[in-house]
Amino acid sequence: MKTNWLWDSKLSKKEARAILKNAKHPKFEMYAAKLLSRVSDPTVVFGYIDEVVFCKSWPGIKKRLARDRWLKNKIVFWQAMHERRLEVLKEKGVAIRQVPQRTKIPPERAALAGQIRDIRIKLGYTQKELAKKLGVIQQYISKIESGRENISIGTLKRIADAFDKKLVVALK
Repeated sequence: MKTNWLWDSKLSKKEARAILKNAKHPKFEMYAAKLLSRVSDPTVVFGYIDEVVFCKSWPGIKKRLARDRWLKNKIVFWQAMHERRLEVLKEKGVAIRQVPQRTKIPPERAALAGQIRDIRIKLGYTQKELAKKLGVIQQYISKIESGRENISIGTLKRIADAFDKKLVVALK
């Protein structure tokens, strides 16, 4: 049984098709997510969205779908479809730029981040309190403690001062 995936929209299928053929349209991701959440047939979906456009736009569409917990299985299905389409397109010689994966945090930075976090917790500071002492936002402290922020010696000195500790740099 076919259902109209646009049942709650005032758009016609022709208007939806026009939006979904243009990835730069402001409502593209919204209608693409609606289509993928309601239709499980790739032939129908790729009748609306070009495969290359789908592959390039998938990260944004996936993020929009992830807002609804009920769509977890749909995300898994379309993620697998995305990976298959990427392989097919690659075999055809079509290159799709992939978002680079986060770089691995160097072990020495991770160790330093852990030391900062341990000292902060031992002294009873919250990230927010430390951030206020340093004149930065809490998210910056979170990035430092997770090792995602490559901090300078000057920042290390400010952190040591906030903890009333000495900064000792040892080269081995």
